[in-house]
Amino acid sequence: MHSSSTLLKDLLANPRFVAWARGEQPEDNRHWNNWAADDQEKQEIIAIAKELLDSFQIPDQHITDEHISSKISQALNTAKCIENERESRKLILFKGFRSVEWNVAASLVILLGLALALFGIYKKGYFRTDQKADLAKTDDNNAFTEISNKDQQVKYVRLSDGSAIVLHKNSSVRFPKHFAKTGREVFLTGEAFFEVTKNPEQPFFVYANELVAKVHGTSFSVKAGENDSQVIVAVKTGKVSVYTQRDAKAIQYKADKNLTALVLTPNQQATFIRNEAKLTRLALKSPVLLHIPIEHQVFTYAETPVAMVFAALEKAYGVKINFNKEIMGQCSITATLGDEPLENKLRWICTILEAEYAIKDDQITIKGSSCK
Repeated sequence: MHSSSTLLKDLLANPRFVAWARGEQPEDNRHWNNWAADDQEKQEIIAIAKELLDSFQIPDQHITDEHISSKISQALNTAKCIENERESRKLILFKGFRSVEWNVAASLVILLGLALALFGIYKKGYFRTDQKADLAKTDDNNAFTEISNKDQQVKYVRLSDGSAIVLHKNSSVRFPKHFAKTGREVFLTGEAFFEVTKNPEQPFFVYANELVAKVHGTSFSVKAGENDSQVIVAVKTGKVSVYTQRDAKAIQYKADKNLTALVLTPNQQATFIRNEAKLTRLALKSPVLLHIPIEHQVFTYAETPVAMVFAALEKAYGVKINFNKEIMGQCSITATLGDEPLENKLRWICTILEAEYAIKDDQITIKGSSCK
């Protein structure tokens, strides 16, 4: 018991762990995955440590006793969930004692003491985070970018690997400017449609509230409003694996390059009920979740004028495509572009038209010759 408590305290006092647990150092994923690999106790300690750190990431220095009690309660609920999950698996008893597992009473005592200790540390300013200052800091060292869509129906976001995000209104995404070799990670608040560049050697992760979606290359929608009671993932093409960040096997799911956990296929949806910590899967008639054009467009063209093709892409991705209508007005396209990210679609189109394209934010310029 003492060793588990000490280990948790050590993690919370480790600046490297704290930064990684907050998503600020995704390059340390391999280090912490290896540290906790094949050790359920360490995985559970990480989950509890994250809960405690999340509880004290608030901007206001004037914290009420009620707020402290509330956050401690949230941390204790995590311990209870872990214990309940363990019970459901019918753990084997050895001579009347559990092998290295924490029981609920012990978890309550440890977490209560640590939560109060953390509050003392917080008051000294060690864990206090100003989100705006943090974003400025990460931008300065070329680490993370955050993009918000405050007024458009949809907004196009291009990632460094060519993957495309269609960001719904009143939503935001945060991601590294350059992905780590071991994985690609995106943090979503709100709603978005994803088209992920295929790369089995570099899995793609979307963190949406408590839920994680893991893919290799596919298209899917995520609905994860900050105050929503549910987190929903709907798959259009390919496969998506979903699990909760508090899952006892979350670290293995992340470390294993193969799709694991709850796997969704086209026209399937996963729903996570937040207050019940319940994850379910069901079949759909269609993958439409956010009711935006790209969810139901097929991008199949047969001798279609380029003006119509470009108009469809503009509507689907929330971009503006500039081209010379007098020169390229007679051009047409026959192709099925499928669920490839926007940049891949542009590459195919320009290959067909013997043209060139350039992207700057949500403005796309295409230069080509006459097709007469």
